[in-house]
Amino acid sequence: MTAPATTRSSRFALTAALIILGILFVVVGVIYETQTAAHLPSFLPGHQAGDTGHHVKHGIAAFALAVIAWIGAWFSTGRRSRSRS
Repeated sequence: MTAPATTRSSRFALTAALIILGILFVVVGVIYETQTAAHLPSFLPGHQAGDTGHHVKHGIAAFALAVIAWIGAWFSTGRRSRSRS
């Protein structure tokens, strides 16, 4: 027995969203690791005018969130167990 089309399309949408979210977190992590605090975009936490330091912990956290998002995407592609009636 297969899952209804709406269930499959919603699982696909969730998987795609988690993969894209993971990619965005990687981009944010790279920005944190490569830019100084003064050169960070103002919408990112840690932006400080004139500061020459890097926010390494913010970058590590962003990479960790990317891994968590990708693990969630992986789990969302798994098989669903059949309910026993």
